[in-house]
Amino acid sequence: MGKFVIYALIIVVAALILEFFQIVDIPFLEIPDYLSGKTEMIQKTNDMLEQTK
Repeated sequence: MGKFVIYALIIVVAALILEFFQIVDIPFLEIPDYLSGKTEMIQKTNDMLEQTK
């Protein structure tokens, strides 16, 4: 049982690393780009709020 937990953690960590370096795109894993600032995140939120109106 412990092997499966370790394997799952390795897969999750690998997916996060690949998403962070933009090697693959995992749609449900939106890691914000902290290097460019918060304006992009705020813009996405505002756009979604505008669409719901």
